[in-house]
Amino acid sequence: MQMLEAVADNVGLGEAFDAAKEAGEDMMGGVFKPVLENTVEDVLEWMGPKAGDIAVEKAAEKYSFVNSMEPAKEKAKDAASEGVMGFKDLIMDFCEDALEAPLATFRKVGVIMLRAVNDAASMAVWAIINSMGTCGALCIQSCANVNDIIEQVKEVVRDALKEFAVSSLEKKGAPKMITDKIEWGDPDEDIGEPKKRQTPKQEEMQEGTEG
Repeated sequence: MQMLEAVADNVGLGEAFDAAKEAGEDMMGGVFKPVLENTVEDVLEWMGPKAGDIAVEKAAEKYSFVNSMEPAKEKAKDAASEGVMGFKDLIMDFCEDALEAPLATFRKVGVIMLRAVNDAASMAVWAIINSMGTCGALCIQSCANVNDIIEQVKEVVRDALKEFAVSSLEKKGAPKMITDKIEWGDPDEDIGEPKKRQTPKQEEMQEGTEG
C-alpha cells in the first residue's frame, strides 16, 4: 500500500489515490458494522470478569489474604461487570455510525471501552475492600494507597483490552484495511453523541419509571 501511495504521488495522482482509499473504507462500513457489534458483545462479557481477576491479583500483591477471600473475588467480578455493562447501550448506539465511518467509529467505541475499563477497575477494587468489613476496610485505606491499586488494574486491563478487541475483530473477519489503522484515543476525549440513539437515555428511562 505504501508503494502504491508513493507511485501515485510521483505521477501527480496522490489526491485521487487518497479519495479512492476513503471510498474503499466507506464501502467496508457495511461489512465492519456487524463485526464491530459482535466484538463489542464479546469484549463487554470478557472485561468485567477480567477486571475482577486483576483487581484481586493486584490487591493480593499488597495483602496476600485477599486470595482466600472467595466472596470478595465474586463481588469484584460482579461489580466490574455491572460497571462495564452500564456503557453497553451507548457503545451500541455509536456502532450504528460504522456504516459511514468505520475507523472514526471504532475510535469512539474504543474511547468508551477505555472509560468502561476505568469504572470496572475502580468498582472491582472497592468491592474487594468493602468485603473486608469496616475494620478491615479502614485498615486497608489507611495503610495502602487504594488509588495506586486501581491505577495498576486499569493499566493491565487496558493493555489486555486492546489485544483482545483487535484479535476478536480479526477472527470475525474484519477487513484488514480497517484493523491495520485502528486508533484507540483517550478516555477523556470528547467524542460527542452518536448520530442516532437506538436505546433510550438513562434519564429518559428513569423518567418513564417515575411516571
